[in-house]
Amino acid sequence: MKKVENLEAPIGWLKDPNNKWVIHFGFKKVSNEKITTDFTIDMWGIDLSGKPMEFKSRRKVTKQDSLKTWKQLIESNWVEFDCDMSMTA
Repeated sequence: MKKVENLEAPIGWLKDPNNKWVIHFGFKKVSNEKITTDFTIDMWGIDLSGKPMEFKSRRKVTKQDSLKTWKQLIESNWVEFDCDMSMTA
């Protein structure tokens, strides 16, 4: 889990134990006036080499829901995955 701009939340990728799916946890700051942040959870199908190639879905979530989902996936044997999105389709 990375700490970004003093915001502790899951940021990055997780890969499922069967090597079929990866999930990206991200956020973007929506407004400078209010401390509003948009958390997203994106699901991708992966190709045989393990690269995310097919976007499946996006969920906008709260920081708490993002953290809860991250922890649940880690407990279900998902692993952190280092992904360079410039290499995807």
